[in-house]
Amino acid sequence: MAAPPGLPPPEELLKRADEMLRELEKGPWPSHVSELRKTRYPLHVYGVGLVARKSPWGPGTVRVKYVNTGVLSRWARDWVPNGGEETHFRVFHTPGKFWKTDFIRQIAKISKELGVGLIEIVGQTGAFVINLTKDKAEEMVDALREIGTDVGGSGDAIRALNACVGPALCEFALFDTLRWYAEFYKDKRINDAIATPGFPYKFKIKISGCPMDCARANRADVGFIGVWEGAPEVDQELLRKKIEAGEVDPKELAARCPSGAISWDGKELRIDGEKCKKSMECIRRAFPAIKPGKKIKIAVVVGGGVKGRFGPKLGNFIGYLGPNDTQKAIDLVFKAIEPWNNEAMPKCRLGDYIMIAGIENFLKKADIKLEGMPEMAKTGDEVPYAVLSKEEREEYLNLVKELKGRA
Repeated sequence: MAAPPGLPPPEELLKRADEMLRELEKGPWPSHVSELRKTRYPLHVYGVGLVARKSPWGPGTVRVKYVNTGVLSRWARDWVPNGGEETHFRVFHTPGKFWKTDFIRQIAKISKELGVGLIEIVGQTGAFVINLTKDKAEEMVDALREIGTDVGGSGDAIRALNACVGPALCEFALFDTLRWYAEFYKDKRINDAIATPGFPYKFKIKISGCPMDCARANRADVGFIGVWEGAPEVDQELLRKKIEAGEVDPKELAARCPSGAISWDGKELRIDGEKCKKSMECIRRAFPAIKPGKKIKIAVVVGGGVKGRFGPKLGNFIGYLGPNDTQKAIDLVFKAIEPWNNEAMPKCRLGDYIMIAGIENFLKKADIKLEGMPEMAKTGDEVPYAVLSKEEREEYLNLVKELKGRA
């Protein structure tokens, strides 16, 4: 990439970069620049990028024996004085991202001795990042495997899985997301697909314990979301006490329900199970007087994602699994992968392929059959949890038709 126009000479560029970095260290708040100075990260490259108002990094390559994913490298562009390089590993998280103190100490030791002393904790991707120098790459892989984790989750492969904290910390969790996460990783097919890129594009699997969807499963290629059948359970006596204590406003609960399922007659609060879209709004505000129903199901959504040929998409609801159907869920993932892997164009996410092939054709080719499966693709207000309205979804579908017409 060519140098940005108007860049000062190299010495002046480095001087201005240092001035900008020092400016970011001022003030009473913690400074990321001050923390980066404690590491061996090439901070001058970052500063030059701030001055140039353009990314100073270009793509690089690093080869690590027997490791096909999870290794990423960047080199400073030609116009960055004194150059620089940055290599990092994507490393698997523990289920729910719970770290024991001894694990943290081991990771910190590996980072200091074999890396540059920098660890990046990344939220939605399901992985964390350790920066290193490429000459220590193979040694670091061995060290990470010795403490029970591994490198992987980049490129056109299954990315590192993501699951919410589930029943370990959350009273709203409707099934054991951490067990599902662990069972997925035990499956050899999952590990093979993570370790070896070979798909048209990246593929993400996410697991959320309730419709609040903290793991962003509705934006995954295949997502699993805990829901329940019918209306939430209401403890009228406990709710009345909360109302009298001023903790809950029943009129506000009814007004805030996105589907209008709640009614309040001044004595009892009622929820219409057929109207309820499982938004969790009333449960969050009145828990434990209002709780999820006891008949738990796992809603399966496919085709979500932020990046893709046709822009960001929410997943299509295709039916339910049971809380203990982990193996069926794993099998379903590979059923979904098969037609996409065989027919999709390069850099085409599963959701893009579904939009091209049609949801019904996709489900038929994938041989997916689930309980509660809609006869045709349901959108907007017809799915069992709050997503885009019908009007918004129709706008997106019209845009897709317009784009397909131009092709």
